Amino acid sequence: MSKSRLIDLLKLFVAIGLLVWLVLRLPDPTALWWQIVHANKWLLLFGAFCYASAVAISGLKWGVLLRAAGIDLPRSRLLSYQWIAEFFNNFLPAQVGGDVMRGYAVAVDTRRKADAAASVLIDRFIGLMIFMLFAAVASSAVLLWGKPDGQPFSTEGAIFMRFAAIGSSLATFALFIVVMTLLSRRLKRWMEQLLGLLPFSAKTLPLWNKLAAAFGVYREHPGALLLTALGSTAIVIITSLNIWLIARAIQPDSISMIEVLVINPLVVFATIIVPLSPGGLGVRQVSFAGLFLFMGAGYELGTAVGLLQQFIGYIVSAPGGVLWARSNRSHTKNTAAAEISVKPH
Repeated sequence: MSKSRLIDLLKLFVAIGLLVWLVLRLPDPTALWWQIVHANKWLLLFGAFCYASAVAISGLKWGVLLRAAGIDLPRSRLLSYQWIAEFFNNFLPAQVGGDVMRGYAVAVDTRRKADAAASVLIDRFIGLMIFMLFAAVASSAVLLWGKPDGQPFSTEGAIFMRFAAIGSSLATFALFIVVMTLLSRRLKRWMEQLLGLLPFSAKTLPLWNKLAAAFGVYREHPGALLLTALGSTAIVIITSLNIWLIARAIQPDSISMIEVLVINPLVVFATIIVPLSPGGLGVRQVSFAGLFLFMGAGYELGTAVGLLQQFIGYIVSAPGGVLWARSNRSHTKNTAAAEISVKPH
């Protein structure tokens, strides 16, 4: 067995181990299954629609960045690449897997590797910045005005909310600095000087110069960056609505939308910085359970919401696997046809 296969197998064991640990901590594990089976199917269907809408918006806002770089792909192809990325997001160790796939797809399609990589990186950092900004604003609002239901926080919940407000604010600021670094001419020169002093500069400097030139395109298109931020804002709201609908399908009036706006970005952040399992399986459910507990909505509800959201993600992203398989077959056929056409007589 190869090393990569062994690592993948280990991550699957980690995911299963986290899920087993999570379920064993429940006072009544059979009640979890009852909650999931008897959840409101119409609300779950609407939640799935929200998830699919977020995937579509992700593809369209990424297209704005590509067009600013002079890459104008049809919307159908953009959506296809985004759905393939979502498939990999749900079945690889972290969401970075999807970013690699969509960047690779555009690079193969257009032969513009640096521009493809730059569009994915800018899109990712702006998206994360907006997510963390929502967490900072929502957690600060809850701290200032209290929970919508008027109930007080537990001691642990109050500490968590302060930590969430401060931590997400710092994360937002850090991500803003990263975006500015990618776009700043002065910082670009400093990075060039630093890379020139390091070993292998003959290889790293040309690569950096290509990426820096690709990022430089966006300095001339602030409107594209603004539209990307607005698209990310829509995605935060829609994916939070997805979580709120799932929670409401299981237990009506259990958690408010503003509390979900705190939880959603933190779960996304956790699955990215802790790539221990395929698609965040296990990590996502532990995060939901803990965050719902701190919010006073219940450990059991958080576990059920995490499991149902993961299942919805699998269902919605499944077409991406089909599209990926088709593209692979098409690429194989085209390669074979090209080899036959150049074969000497």
